[in-house]
Amino acid sequence: MDEKQLEDAHSARGEKEKVKEINIKALYAVVRKRLWMIALVTIGFTVLAGIYNSRPETPLYSASSRMIIASTPDMMGTMKVMLREPIVLEKVIETLGLDRSVGQLRGQIRVDSVDGSLVTVVSVVDPDPVLASDIANASVEIYRQVAAQTLGNGNIRVLTEAEANPVPINVKSNTVLYVGFIAGLVLSVGLTFLLDSLDDSIRTEREIEELLGLTMLGQVADMKRRDYARKPKKQKSVIARGETIGS
Repeated sequence: MDEKQLEDAHSARGEKEKVKEINIKALYAVVRKRLWMIALVTIGFTVLAGIYNSRPETPLYSASSRMIIASTPDMMGTMKVMLREPIVLEKVIETLGLDRSVGQLRGQIRVDSVDGSLVTVVSVVDPDPVLASDIANASVEIYRQVAAQTLGNGNIRVLTEAEANPVPINVKSNTVLYVGFIAGLVLSVGLTFLLDSLDDSIRTEREIEELLGLTMLGQVADMKRRDYARKPKKQKSVIARGETIGS
């Protein structure tokens, strides 16, 4: 590589560094100009997230009971679905004296298999932890009776009975606050650059030089109305050699 190529390489590197420096300064200037808007939008979103997070919410508790169902793979699906049917739920409501409909009780009960095995978990969610465990245990017991009478399957064994869990499952966290803060910051910065891209006004000498391709030699300071609206001062009269001369 000869000297000319080296000079061209150094020149190109210098131009890239200069452009990079200019871009960083321009971005910083845009953000700094509307820093107040970024702060207001971010604070507003954070406050709204805090208000949403502080809303009153009824604590919910979960209780689970485990049982094993000895059945063929073809019948397993039917056995699991039957637990949430009215034939079982109506007897649960009657046994526990619940003041709710079959549809409401069905929405509180969930039936899942453990890793595709014969072990089935019956989970119940309720605002009362004791009642949640009572519903889970009563549902499993009544289900065993109905399955034996209807499907002739008495091979259902309870592995673990449900117990009251005093810890609610819907504990509040500060995740909503963090999401509100980040969302407000991202939206405000994006809005800042959007408004800047829509602004066609010329604000700096560099923009004038880039637009016209000329070098600025100077600038005229802003003149306020009171600067040129002042009355001119009265001239003093001086008598010299018998003639009046204004000074």
